[in-house]
Amino acid sequence: MNKINLKDLRKSCHLTQQELARKVGIAQQQYSLYEKGIRKISLELFLKVLEVCNYKFTITK
Repeated sequence: MNKINLKDLRKSCHLTQQELARKVGIAQQQYSLYEKGIRKISLELFLKVLEVCNYKFTITK
């Protein structure tokens, strides 16, 4: 299974933590906790981040 690193994902879409957090509707400090792995990101929020970064993926068995 491939892991998606939130920091690498954010940097690949050329956004700061503050910019990405604003786009998904949360505070930068909260987003920082997800990136550091201190808090677990919800699936809903994770999907928003993927959408903002225009990340395409497929689900396979």
